[in-house]
Amino acid sequence: MERRVYFIFGDVLACIVSGAVAGWLTGFVVPGDWFALVGMITGMAIGMPVGMIGGYLFSPLFGAFEVMLPASLSGMVAGMVVGMGHTMGSTALSGAVIGVGCLVFCYLLQARLEGEVS
Repeated sequence: MERRVYFIFGDVLACIVSGAVAGWLTGFVVPGDWFALVGMITGMAIGMPVGMIGGYLFSPLFGAFEVMLPASLSGMVAGMVVGMGHTMGSTALSGAVIGVGCLVFCYLLQARLEGEVS
């Protein structure tokens, strides 16, 4: 698990940008009167490539190993949640918050799986 501030900042930035862009694009494409399941599937289809592109763009600066999984997960989950709950006010802000939540999830999961190293 990375503890240097530069790389942690990069992880947070990549997740916020990926989540915000995925949320914004999903809010732009999915109308507010769609069925929630269709909006979620459409948001997932929009958010997955956005997260992958975000991870690809941030990888040279902050390392592919640390950035790709959280950024891809952030884009996909932000697209799904914003597509499902499009009636919320700001889709980009919702996506950014979801991006940070995905990063926290990834860090906690990595800490749990890593365990005590002897």
